Amino acid sequence: MRIAISSEAFYPAVDTDTRTVKAVLDHLIDAGHDVLLLAPAPGLADYRGATVARITLLEGRGAQVREALLNFGAESLISVSPAKIGRKALKHARRLDVPTLVVQASPVATLDAEVWSRTVGARADRLVVTAPWMKQRVADLGVADAEVWEPGVDARAFTPALRDAYLHDSYAKARSKGGARIVVGHAGELRRRHGVRRLVDAARVPGGRLVVIGEGPQRTWLENQVTDAKFTGALASGELATALASLDFLVQPSEIETCGHLVRAALASGVPVVAPNAGGSPGIVRDGETGLLYDPSEPKALRRAVSHLLADPELRTRLGVRARELSETRDWTVAATELLELHLARAQQGKAIPAA
Repeated sequence: MRIAISSEAFYPAVDTDTRTVKAVLDHLIDAGHDVLLLAPAPGLADYRGATVARITLLEGRGAQVREALLNFGAESLISVSPAKIGRKALKHARRLDVPTLVVQASPVATLDAEVWSRTVGARADRLVVTAPWMKQRVADLGVADAEVWEPGVDARAFTPALRDAYLHDSYAKARSKGGARIVVGHAGELRRRHGVRRLVDAARVPGGRLVVIGEGPQRTWLENQVTDAKFTGALASGELATALASLDFLVQPSEIETCGHLVRAALASGVPVVAPNAGGSPGIVRDGETGLLYDPSEPKALRRAVSHLLADPELRTRLGVRARELSETRDWTVAATELLELHLARAQQGKAIPAA
């Protein structure tokens, strides 16, 4: 089957959409489908034999997208969090009678709601969201039949086997006069809307040391507030997997979590997660089974959850073991297969679509 995918980001960018698109691309290629990726310029023009059509954003996006779809002979379009490129792809796919699936993996901004409804919601043959809380959001914008699709995790790349004792001891300051501390990690973009300022609460619980993996505009503020924390900056895939596995537990305070790729990666690494009982986290973290959920409306709830895990190594171990077990049941092969089956089921209602 000839499947086109549109994305607003791809390598060299590394973000939520890139992680989602790469995982789906890998599965489709491995399954024998012919794949075209529509992504912003500049960047590589080939990914594992699949053509990457780099779209110049300044002018003529629609013409570029239409030409790429026609030249490829697309039989299907999957658009991930459509914006400048994806919305043009949906427009021309509809004109070309190509079935469309939208994966809405990012929140729809209030200021963009009307445009989103007209250019995305109205053009999608099928629409899925990556967190239950987003379903009501798109329903309010006119898409009542959206479904929840849960992303997967690369359980081979993220594994407890990568835990590095030397790195853990370095994070824990094992050779300091006070002895080793429990490594309390965070991973992700350091943006205020992601709730990263609440990491200060986690860092001030005695007995732990905060390790922050990632980059963003809030880094300087956090460095000034938590002077003893370790800031690694953004890490490449292999380094990231080792760093996550070397934490004792992860704190992810965002209340607008969608895909939760890094939360899933930590769980697959056997690392329990402390997260708010809000946004997408309750669909990823099982309270008391793979981590702890706290009430974000209560000022001291995060601190209590962190204190609980700091004080109970047996609980950390039990949660981590179960987190790994459950992660193995939903790798990217399972998730991407499910996504394609959802798409084909709807597409085949309207026209015949060949298999790979």
